[in-house]
Amino acid sequence: MKGRLSKMKRVVSIVLAVFLIALSAMPAFAKVSPEKSDEYNLIIHNTNGGSGTYTAEVDKDGKHCTLVAHPKNGYTFTHWVIKGKYGIDEGTLKDDSLTIVLKGDCEAWPYFKSNNKSEQSEPSKPVSRNSSTVSPKTGDNGSGMYFGFIALATLVAVCGAVGVKAYSTKKK
Repeated sequence: MKGRLSKMKRVVSIVLAVFLIALSAMPAFAKVSPEKSDEYNLIIHNTNGGSGTYTAEVDKDGKHCTLVAHPKNGYTFTHWVIKGKYGIDEGTLKDDSLTIVLKGDCEAWPYFKSNNKSEQSEPSKPVSRNSSTVSPKTGDNGSGMYFGFIALATLVAVCGAVGVKAYSTKKK
């Protein structure tokens, strides 16, 4: 009877440990959906023939940015090149001033033509950045806690199995 009870304790402790491992592992592998953010960055790069600036206004439709090209003396604006997700609200890419609606992070380059040459300007370094004080959410999403539960449950299972085996060996 005692041998049967000892085996029963061992089985129950192992089943309990496996249950705890499975229970604590489920949240660790659950999909964590990122929080939706309506904050997007816009970078305007200078080019050799001039620069660009923007002003931003946020409304219910999103972040509207008015881009304005500023040619240097001796240059004429030709067009904008914009990379990223956006929609044009007012104007065209050939207008020196246009309004876009950001739908993601974007970069913009104003291009200019020299009044003396037929070549276009080349891009240089970025000059205008979003001045938002809010950083994107990064780092731990809480999964470290769940892995701790997994480790603890595994330790309990191993200690339980070793303890039951030592107890049953000692009784004999």
